Amino acid sequence: MGFRRWIVCGGALELNPDPVVPQSGTKIKGHDGGVRNLIKRRLQGDDKRKSNTQLNTAGLSVAGRYGSKESLSIPVSAAKSLDLSEDQTTVIRPVHSSILGEKYCFQVINSENNHCFGCSSAAERDRWIEDLRRAAHPNKDNCERTEYSLSLWVNEAKDLPPKKRYYCEVHIDGTLFARTSNRAVGKSVQRSSQAADGGSGAAGTGHGGGSSGGCQLFWGEFFELDNLPPVNQITLHLFKDEDPKKKRHSKDDSILNPLGSVALNLAEIKGRAYQEKWYPIVPYKPPGTSIIKDQIGQQASIRVKSKFKILKILPIERYKEFAEYITVNYVDMCSSLEPLLNVREKEELAGALVHVLQSIGKAKEFLTDLGSAEVQRLGENEALIFRENTLATKAIDEYMKLVGQKYLIDTLGDFIARLYSGGESCEVDPQKCSASDLPINQRHLKETCADVVKRITDMHDSFPAELNEIFSRWLSDCEDRGQTDIGHRLISASLFLRFLCPAILSPSLFGLTQAYPEPNTLRTLTLTAKVIQNLANSTLFGEKEEYMFFMNEFLEQHWEPMRGFLQKVADPDSEIAMARFDGYVDLPLRLAVLHNLLVDIISVMKQDRIDNLHPLPLILNQITEFLGQEAQRIPVSSIHGKPKPTYLLPKDLPKYSPLQNSMQQLPMDSNSNQGKERQRKQVQRAFSVPNRPSRHQRQPIKRQTSKEELPTQCQDDNQDQDPCLEISSPSNAIKSKAPAAKVLWIKQNNSNEPYQKIGQAIEETSILDRHAQELAELRLGVEQVTERELEMAKRLEDFIVLTQDQNTQLQAEVQELRNLLATREEQLASATFRLGVIEEEREEDERKLNVAVAAVERMNVLEEQFAGLLKDVHQFYAVNADGIKNTYINT
Repeated sequence: MGFRRWIVCGGALELNPDPVVPQSGTKIKGHDGGVRNLIKRRLQGDDKRKSNTQLNTAGLSVAGRYGSKESLSIPVSAAKSLDLSEDQTTVIRPVHSSILGEKYCFQVINSENNHCFGCSSAAERDRWIEDLRRAAHPNKDNCERTEYSLSLWVNEAKDLPPKKRYYCEVHIDGTLFARTSNRAVGKSVQRSSQAADGGSGAAGTGHGGGSSGGCQLFWGEFFELDNLPPVNQITLHLFKDEDPKKKRHSKDDSILNPLGSVALNLAEIKGRAYQEKWYPIVPYKPPGTSIIKDQIGQQASIRVKSKFKILKILPIERYKEFAEYITVNYVDMCSSLEPLLNVREKEELAGALVHVLQSIGKAKEFLTDLGSAEVQRLGENEALIFRENTLATKAIDEYMKLVGQKYLIDTLGDFIARLYSGGESCEVDPQKCSASDLPINQRHLKETCADVVKRITDMHDSFPAELNEIFSRWLSDCEDRGQTDIGHRLISASLFLRFLCPAILSPSLFGLTQAYPEPNTLRTLTLTAKVIQNLANSTLFGEKEEYMFFMNEFLEQHWEPMRGFLQKVADPDSEIAMARFDGYVDLPLRLAVLHNLLVDIISVMKQDRIDNLHPLPLILNQITEFLGQEAQRIPVSSIHGKPKPTYLLPKDLPKYSPLQNSMQQLPMDSNSNQGKERQRKQVQRAFSVPNRPSRHQRQPIKRQTSKEELPTQCQDDNQDQDPCLEISSPSNAIKSKAPAAKVLWIKQNNSNEPYQKIGQAIEETSILDRHAQELAELRLGVEQVTERELEMAKRLEDFIVLTQDQNTQLQAEVQELRNLLATREEQLASATFRLGVIEEEREEDERKLNVAVAAVERMNVLEEQFAGLLKDVHQFYAVNADGIKNTYINT
């Protein structure tokens, strides 16, 4: 496929901005290139910022100039001027969507021009970038290179002047690379912890602490900038957005120039970990003036979380052994490393492994194995599937983001855009909305959820075929184990719990949009995600969320379509035409990322754990050797760091051969009638055993300690008699050497010196052989001892691990008992207190009883006295009555 055809098929809007960039770190707003001019034309329609260059808008419609989808096409002639093979300085890199107002754009920069092209998906863009880079640098994978990347969270600002809208621009060495959305200053908005914390990482540090202070402004936007040039300075410029009430052509310096800037220290943000802090905003100083006009206040600051990575990538051949190890041993490596990793390391390792294995075609097997292992690990606890922070969970997250990005956009992109543009309120909690709005909001929520369900169940053409294969394998494995229900739970948990529902809840983290949602939109997304998750789980709302009871009828109505959808995406024989991943993964880059990550993780482990990962540390160190002396290395113990020692013979051993020396001193018969003269070859020895003549020349000597006589064979050599050669046993030869028998082919000599030398040679050979045998036995013993030591070390390690587990269990039990004891002590103290209170109440009641008894006794006394008084009164009345009666009678 030719280069020009690439540009025509993938090409889109073409720009020709001026490539000249000022050297100063802070640029005046009106001196940006065509990219800045395009921002204002597309996003704001503002023509107040004058640029030194203009857009090449020839042949484009009005809609094309303002970012309509019809702009994604250019004629063939637009690509004819691009010749990447001639210019070695050509740079091809992606362009952030906030620059052009178009997603999935890339930029081709050379010494003459600057062209931007748009694609329909991130995978298509990555493929075009790779093809163009190979056209410019055909030998890219076999060359050493350095990659620069910046990950940046622009979270929030504080103590800014109220009733204004602000946005930030990210400049690298004076060039605009990204910009945030504009936000109004106001009260703190309700937001999810993930966005507030910038995805993951430590809490913010720096001056000002949290969000206390003046007026607050929240962005919560993430920027991932790859393929950067060598970076010297990273700056954030704060701008005030244009007031729409002002006249279009009014001049306002606060619009043209930044209000202030924040410079990030590269030394502080280098590395794998995010660094977060509050940065004070330095007011902008106009060029040519000595007065700084502070329009934001001295306490204004921005909370930023960032990390800057410099990665040296070696030629791909350097990673060959590493790639082979990962391909074959990824299961063992993951099982060994997972218990030792924290959540962030699991996420990074899973992402790196997914990209590497996707490039070499093993990603589906990798995820299938991890999913099956997850099912086996959890057993019957199916409710926990893909709900824990495991390597399997993080790997399926990363893989679905990689292969399912286009499916996600096709399914939810329009829905998210409609909500962000101003959807109806879906608040159905009676405590958060009025009674009159409740029925309307309930209807809005049902309509919204119905729209999402229809989009999910009807969207089949763009569903990733790779996920269909993985889901079908999971289901088949679970069916073989008799766990079909767990297989369906595994599929729904991965697709909805880890992908679709999180994308609905946080669309900015899944590339569906850039801006963080407004509170009303965020609430609608949260409620929609709850309903869709319950629908995927076939679960009704319970008592914990009584205000959602009205949605149970909706759930029951849509259960069958959802089950049918899950069955289709897991059916290996499905007739639906699904989409395959057509993106590109830079294998040398991903192997370098994985190597760097594993070195950082393993190098800080304890030595015994490093030894258990053998031979991975050695493979990683072999790659590290090519990165320079300053590169970090993994400490490897000597037992694994060096090859096993082997026995080597001395180099000059042949010249000390006793047999060779003795044969050189043997007298030779010079008689010519003995036939052709025998020519002896030089004796060559292997190890410590000398070579022997062939059978027709000499009977081989058998050295043994038995005392039976060795048979000898007489050889006829044109003689009448056949004398035999008698050979004594080695033991007798050592003590007292007997005279040797006559040998026919050796001239007889009256002196016995040659035969004595032969005996000495045989004796020395026997001793040497015995020493070699002893040495071999010693080596064997050493190896056996070493093996026993290794076995004992392994047993000791297992015992230590078992002891640690037992200690952990005992500590847990002790802690549980301590907690129980503390509970019992609290109960005892409470009972004692209650007993004291009861005792006081009893004493008080007893006192009251005594008082009551005394009162009763007093009452009895008073009653008796009263009775006596009544009796006296009656007597007095009787006496008076008798006296009156007598008086009356007398009268």
